[in-house]
Amino acid sequence: MANNLEVFVVGAGVVGLTTAIRALEAGYKVTIFAEIFPGDPKSIKYTSCWAGANHVSFEGYGAVMHELDRDTRAIFLDLIEEDPLIPVMTRALLTYAQTLDGDEQKQFDHLSRMYPDFRILEASELPEGVVHGAFYTTICVDVPRYLSYLMSRFLAAGGQAFRTTIASLSSLLSVTDRPALEPFPLGSTNSMPSSPVALINCTGLGALTLGDVLDTNMYPTRGETVLIRAPWVDHSMTYYYKNSDVSYIIPRQSGDVIVGGTFQVDDWHPTSRPETVKSIKERGISVYPELLPPGKRENQNINDLDVVEECVGLRTTRKGGLRLEATLLDFEGKTIPVVHNYGHGGGGYQSSWASANRAIELLHASLGTK
Repeated sequence: MANNLEVFVVGAGVVGLTTAIRALEAGYKVTIFAEIFPGDPKSIKYTSCWAGANHVSFEGYGAVMHELDRDTRAIFLDLIEEDPLIPVMTRALLTYAQTLDGDEQKQFDHLSRMYPDFRILEASELPEGVVHGAFYTTICVDVPRYLSYLMSRFLAAGGQAFRTTIASLSSLLSVTDRPALEPFPLGSTNSMPSSPVALINCTGLGALTLGDVLDTNMYPTRGETVLIRAPWVDHSMTYYYKNSDVSYIIPRQSGDVIVGGTFQVDDWHPTSRPETVKSIKERGISVYPELLPPGKRENQNINDLDVVEECVGLRTTRKGGLRLEATLLDFEGKTIPVVHNYGHGGGGYQSSWASANRAIELLHASLGTK
């Protein structure tokens, strides 16, 4: 068993929080270190707060992610059954395509293998201009509430957290020369952590500039969306256009709805672009007028949308796919195992639980625990 060995988790996004929970459940004493936590003002540095998020597995992400997606879906369904108040829900998802080229056919084939109730829509069920469509049940995550749920679950299970900014992983290993640490939540009576037996690196895009990691395979895929208030929307939708644009709609338990979106590779622009916002709104209501309030749908005026927020997030994408492996870090004559769990691209939420399970398996193997 882990026998209360101390482990540091770096990063408090959805992957870091989920991994920290699994480490606690495995018997480790766990401390999270992060610059930004759930409930903080939103920041472009904290990808998880901007996510949609729903469970749509991507064919192009490869076999490892497919397995993580499938296993995480099963865990989410168990969580929903165990706790009806969890800010996660199942919803129907309709997928439409104006064309069906090779890549889109591969994606539909992949979805058919991933989701048990997947079915191709009949021609009579397709909107005008759509040549192919499908139905299946997805999982929709109310992101702000869910991140707080994970943080609360971690703290309630005995974990502790510190707010800090680090230049390298090894800076956390020095008991005498650590960066400034502020207990999270502020005012909590956290004990100062001692030297850990291992580190778990869940820093996402931070891995690109983090000393002793410096992963140059990391890059952002910029996502721009619009959050609206539309509690009457009761299902998700993905719509593929002939020109490769994509519209998607993700309802949340709160009654807010994400309308997206963009997939802009290696684009670091941190704020919304007016022309993109306008395009997202126009495309959204053209394929799903029900985004507009009842009584205001006929004219399809984007100004009638009840906009809550314009959102920009940087998906933590990695050349070669996610990094889920263990390495060793030399520090002051000692060798410390480091488990890396980052680079999930747009699939962080939908692979989070299974990815965390794999990370803990790597941790056990590195330390000889079980």
